[in-house]
Amino acid sequence: MNKHLDILIPVYNEDEVIIKTIKEIIDNVKCNYKIFICYDYDEDPSLNIINKSFPENPKINFIKNKSRGFNQALISGIEKTQGDAVMVYMADDHENYQLIDDCYKKFNSGFDIVCPSRFIKGGKMEGNPFLKEILTRSASIFFQYFTTFPIKDSTNAFRLFSRKLLNEIKFESEKGFTLSLEITAKGHRKGLSMIEIPSVWIERKTGESRFRLFSFLPPYIKWMFYIIKTSIFYRKKRK
Repeated sequence: MNKHLDILIPVYNEDEVIIKTIKEIIDNVKCNYKIFICYDYDEDPSLNIINKSFPENPKINFIKNKSRGFNQALISGIEKTQGDAVMVYMADDHENYQLIDDCYKKFNSGFDIVCPSRFIKGGKMEGNPFLKEILTRSASIFFQYFTTFPIKDSTNAFRLFSRKLLNEIKFESEKGFTLSLEITAKGHRKGLSMIEIPSVWIERKTGESRFRLFSFLPPYIKWMFYIIKTSIFYRKKRK
């Protein structure tokens, strides 16, 4: 089987914004890849929109979520794909398609986790609601200065993971959008190699954001403590 990258795009009642995302990937990405649209239910209008715009495109595949929700959609995608690397990509991300090849090259050079980052030199985040931006940047600052976690943009779901790592861990994330953070945290505990590269996030201007404060925080707190415990272990080990 030829090596390739599986790009997982979770969808939920997307509008035409998904068409631009897929078109940018098809028109620009050079590496060997497959796109997997991960959806919750058969009546999701996203499916008709995609099928009408890209009829019988061999690059585009569909995976139905075995449960419901963002994390479960990604877990279903991971379990039903076979690429040597897996990327989580957002349905409304029109800025970062050019990073897909870069991420896959980093993976092929030996990194198990490649993290596009909004908070390193060359990265940026625009248009976020005030409270969401404060929480996102605060989490980044906390992990950067108070733990051994090597990733500055801790809450960004846009990441590439090696199949080797994915096969070695058990997924626990259920609520929220924490699966990428969980996998990265577990990779850190295993001492696997990871790298950040600059990325851009511009908040969607059409459609409805699914960010909800009170459902957003608790799942992240669980992984915050997981990372703190890992940091304590590494600091003791250095002494």
